[in-house]
Amino acid sequence: APEAVARSIRQYDAATAKIEVADQTTDRTLAGQSQLLAEVRSGMSNLTGVETKLTREQWDLVNVVGNSLVIDRLLPGRAMAEGESWTHAAATLGALLCMDHVAVCDVSSVVTTESQRQVQIRMAGTVHGTVDGTPTEMELRAAYLFHLDKKRITRFNIAIKESRKNSEIVPGLDVVAKAVVTIDPEAKPWTVPSNVRKMAARTNEPLSRTLVYESPTKNFRFAYDAAWYITAEERDLYSFRYLHDHDLTAHCNLSVLPARSAGRHTPLEEFERDVRQSLGDKLATVSAATEWQTKQGYHCLGVIAEGKVNDVPIQWRNYLVAADDCPRLSLSVTLQQTHSESFADAERQIIDTIELVPTPATASNRDRVISK
Repeated sequence: APEAVARSIRQYDAATAKIEVADQTTDRTLAGQSQLLAEVRSGMSNLTGVETKLTREQWDLVNVVGNSLVIDRLLPGRAMAEGESWTHAAATLGALLCMDHVAVCDVSSVVTTESQRQVQIRMAGTVHGTVDGTPTEMELRAAYLFHLDKKRITRFNIAIKESRKNSEIVPGLDVVAKAVVTIDPEAKPWTVPSNVRKMAARTNEPLSRTLVYESPTKNFRFAYDAAWYITAEERDLYSFRYLHDHDLTAHCNLSVLPARSAGRHTPLEEFERDVRQSLGDKLATVSAATEWQTKQGYHCLGVIAEGKVNDVPIQWRNYLVAADDCPRLSLSVTLQQTHSESFADAERQIIDTIELVPTPATASNRDRVISK
């Protein structure tokens, strides 16, 4: 059934990609012998690491077109004669193409012939929807084989002509992509640990969508929901966008500030005053101002302010995370007040999991003081 939950345990011996844009080349890899859980639920695909969380780059590397959990859902569920055709559900195509929303699905398959106990099938059509919150249109052409004895699809070839619009999350593109999936029985035995089997069996619990982010400078890291997208990375300034139900809901700017002096805390009153001054005439009220200690023992300040921009009610959530000998992080989350309920406290996972790393210069200076 298109809406049924399906889950698998996967072990990747290798996964690599080389991305070339203009004169820039980026390599993406997944560590060998990586174990992941894959899932299809409500027409969407998801993957999570068994022992370690994936980065966004790793997640994109393995969450690709042709999900093996979805391919057999292309079958009609009944015997078909040569020349007969059937249409496909939007949920099936959405998961197969790694889309987060399908608005139009006009795709069908037809039985063409049978040879050596394999039924040859062709698929064609168009799909409109969103990928990473960005509107896209796809033209599909595919050919696949159904093995009458194995009772499953054993080979799936697809060509996609895609036109994706430009958005605040990803740049636009026009591309023709091809994917080939071959499904064969595993020849060598693979022993799956019991704890992994138990995780895979709990299909009543959706797989975690948590990813991990580490700054290019290696001076901070945190866990975050896959609904957040990194849209800019500069030396001391990072930008993120949050999607809810494939719509842009909030954006977050993260600034890296110099380390504070040992034992010196920024007073909450001073932080609130800075927030008020930065918002100026846009500010109507400060609805909350608090300070606490995170699970990692860091000092955190939080100020929530409300006001208007061009007559649109806006909420600003500002945070300052600090620890001795570490760079401080300032986070500013902006969202329309109408999105506050759907957004909830989506930024708190980032705040609560931040890990700060002392800068090499700070660490070496401290070592010299200790050695004296």
